[in-house]
Amino acid sequence: MKSPEAQLQQMMEQLKARSKTEVILESGFFALILSILFVGNFTTLLIMVLNRRMRTIPNMLVVSLAVSDFGLGALCSGPLGLLAIATSDWPFNDATCQYQGYIAITMAVASTQTLTIMAVNRYFRIVNQRKYRRFFTKKKTTIIIIVSWLYSLFTPLPYVLSGHKMIFHPSKFFCYLQVNSGPFTAFLVTVNVGIPSNVIFYCYLKIFKSVGNHSNNFQSSRDGTSRAVKVKDIKIARTLFAIVIFFTLCWTPVLLIDVVDTIRGRWSFPREAYLAYSFLITISSALNPVIYGVMNKNFQKEYLKILRCSHCRTQVAVEPFSVEGRSRTTSFSENSLRVRKKENLNEERI
Repeated sequence: MKSPEAQLQQMMEQLKARSKTEVILESGFFALILSILFVGNFTTLLIMVLNRRMRTIPNMLVVSLAVSDFGLGALCSGPLGLLAIATSDWPFNDATCQYQGYIAITMAVASTQTLTIMAVNRYFRIVNQRKYRRFFTKKKTTIIIIVSWLYSLFTPLPYVLSGHKMIFHPSKFFCYLQVNSGPFTAFLVTVNVGIPSNVIFYCYLKIFKSVGNHSNNFQSSRDGTSRAVKVKDIKIARTLFAIVIFFTLCWTPVLLIDVVDTIRGRWSFPREAYLAYSFLITISSALNPVIYGVMNKNFQKEYLKILRCSHCRTQVAVEPFSVEGRSRTTSFSENSLRVRKKENLNEERI
């Protein structure tokens, strides 16, 4: 049985032995994913900046998620991983390797934490509305986001302070933990991926049940509006279904690969599996703007407004989970009191 060091050397030889066609295809596909990641997340953040009516409590979490996803691409995958897979080597020094591994863990944990908070937010908003305002005011949401980012920032510290170093994994084409890091890898996979995944699954399962049963959480107090409510139920269910499916598809293989490697204490999979590992992580970050934005017609309109540079003329309120699927347009010159009332109304309907 080869040692982990010998396995990494063999992986490096495989990386360098790729044909020009393989290099172009792999690098091109990764560059395409990164392009979608950058454009999608940057546009989402730009919408939040230009449209003050978008700054609702749920959208604060959308911003946090977009920052972590954009950061993963801009600070880790984009300039470093793309060059590694394109040049078939690690063209940087050891300090850059340590930096990339640290940032990769930080951004991945921040993204997973935010997804979990979003699931909990949706759970209270849809399933347990009475407690929603108790836990999710703007001030409390800001505190939750800050704490989650601080936790994410300090998550890799125990690994670094224990004397372990990040190593370049040729098949993953980025720097990451050593395979024999033992307890820390188990902690990272279990606490920061496994537990959040279960929380997300539980929250959305309860939401699906509530939507399916047409519970009182979605019933209007007025007669004659049941048709509109049912339309909203379908739209929410479709969006949540996409969130669960894509998150599960992207992160389950990553979780399984890390768990198996940690248990066996060696790299157990072929190069293609680790290549898919890195692609799936990046795809997950690229898909989040699609899931939370493009699937909603109102967000699609906002993306078009960004492309047409029409925000200089009009401010448009967008409801991520709209009741009737229509955006509400309000002149930027409206007085602040009316804007505040509209913001509160938007939050109530999200």
